[in-house]
Amino acid sequence: MTADLSIVDWDADPEELLESDATARRQLDEHAQILPIASVGVSVRHLGGRLRRFWLMTTVTLLVVTAGAVAAAWMPRLIGTTVDLVQNDAGSDAIWRQGGLIMLAGVLQAAFSALGWALVSGLGQRVLAGMREDVIDRALDLPAQSMEVTGIGDALSRVADDVDVTARAVNNVVPNLIQMGFYVAVTLVGMVSLSPWLLLLVVLVVPMYLISALWYLKRTAPIYRRERVAMGARAQGLLSAIHGIPTVHAYGIERRETRHVAVLSETAVVLGMRVMTLVTRLVKIVVWPENLSIALVLVLGYVMVHVGGAPIGLVTAAALYLISLLWPMMNLIFSLDDVQSAAASLTRMVGVIESIDLASSPGDEKPVDASIRLEGVSHAYGTDQDGEERIVLRPIDLDIAPGEVVSLVGASGAGKSTLAAIIAGTLEPRHGRVLHGGADLTRADIEAGRAHSSIVSQDVHVFRGTLREDLRLANPTASDEELWAALVRVDATVWAERLPRGLDTEVGEKGERLTAEQSQQLALARIALQDPAVLVLDEATADEGSSGARVLERAALEVARGRTTIIVAHRLSQAMVADRILVMADGSVVEQGSHDELVGRGGVYARLWEAWAG
Repeated sequence: MTADLSIVDWDADPEELLESDATARRQLDEHAQILPIASVGVSVRHLGGRLRRFWLMTTVTLLVVTAGAVAAAWMPRLIGTTVDLVQNDAGSDAIWRQGGLIMLAGVLQAAFSALGWALVSGLGQRVLAGMREDVIDRALDLPAQSMEVTGIGDALSRVADDVDVTARAVNNVVPNLIQMGFYVAVTLVGMVSLSPWLLLLVVLVVPMYLISALWYLKRTAPIYRRERVAMGARAQGLLSAIHGIPTVHAYGIERRETRHVAVLSETAVVLGMRVMTLVTRLVKIVVWPENLSIALVLVLGYVMVHVGGAPIGLVTAAALYLISLLWPMMNLIFSLDDVQSAAASLTRMVGVIESIDLASSPGDEKPVDASIRLEGVSHAYGTDQDGEERIVLRPIDLDIAPGEVVSLVGASGAGKSTLAAIIAGTLEPRHGRVLHGGADLTRADIEAGRAHSSIVSQDVHVFRGTLREDLRLANPTASDEELWAALVRVDATVWAERLPRGLDTEVGEKGERLTAEQSQQLALARIALQDPAVLVLDEATADEGSSGARVLERAALEVARGRTTIIVAHRLSQAMVADRILVMADGSVVEQGSHDELVGRGGVYARLWEAWAG
């Protein structure tokens, strides 16, 4: 689902394109601030830090690339000396010897260039591999609410598109860029050392190339950055449309969804064409220093020979230096296009790595028991049209004893799932603090906290792989006997034993399709294997229309046995078994007590129970 590029107006204003579709404009604006983008300085320092980790390989690479540049810069001098030998009627032995040196220089240049390319590419791939892992690691460590707000499109764009763009640059552009850069630097030194007169050429021409490059970089950097943002927004729009295909078909909004993605695609294309326009203008600019340098070397050569008495071989070497320098200079400038695109992707990758805290422990506190304490906990999502915070949870103080089963009931939007996520530690409250076993989750050891509590929601994901691999996500060292015991505990052996290859059966995408009920049993079996002290069931058995609803309820209660458990109840039959029921409304706890106590009070819960039971 992309824009029809045959009808793209290349002169269109991206702002006007976006104004034509409010949804596309909103998606682009959201993605412009979803995940952080690092500055160029931060990105350079980050790369420097990674290169220091491979200091030996970096040092060897620099030496090899420098040796290749020196061998290439040696060639014009050898040819110039050969011209002088011929002019001075030197013997054939001297000329053959000089020819051998020229051949040696060519072989060394070729060998060092090939080795340097391989080393630069290998070093870049090692650095990129570490960055790819860190980007994925940070993306996976994003809080659940952050991913809900940002959508997966931007994260996917950075993990996939940005890494791919940077990888292509590392393989194809960066080695050539580095080698050409070293060659230009060494050649300039060789020219100046050949004759002080050539310093005039360097002083006049090189700044013109630098000014051209700076002119280009200044104008294209913002365009590339915005193009990458547009591509991330397009990915999010495409994913949203695909995931919502049933709804899209039901309401007949295929054209509308296609238009959203098409506008974002066309925006990215137009931005790319703006870069091409700047490239065309750059070509017109760099022609001037190229022609000027050729004219200057001819004039300087004449002056050096007829006025300064310089040998013709020296002037020949100077001319060869210049000719050999023009293409690398042009190559460097025209590589800036790929470099800019890779740099834009790199800043987005570094932005995720540097700005999102690594999943490292903020402290060393560890839960000492299965108790839970909430102190002044409240939460809000964004702001409403009046600029006020959209409060979803009002200040709550709550103590849950070890092993206690607490059920949260209330109408949709009452704040049950938000409170459950805060208790589970997957959502950080806006205010207040949460303590598990006396350990403040904001200062607790992350691994200990994750092992201490777990949450099972209504939306369960079955990972692609064998049933054994899926179960072992919760306990990598579990034996087959332990896996089967967990399946027995949640009554899943009824279908698990009928699988074609038992635990070796492929499940998930492109594997054996599990029903919603079976997927929930699989998730509950993982809990049995993980064995957390605290369990949160967020409407994990909410499908009341399912013929296996009672099976899921029994499985959930069996897995919850002996743990501190919080149940977000969709059916009041789930709430009945709880030691305590919290009745929520408008983000507050309005009643609490056991089932019998609340029914006897005749309050909100009693009315809910009467309506449900009736």
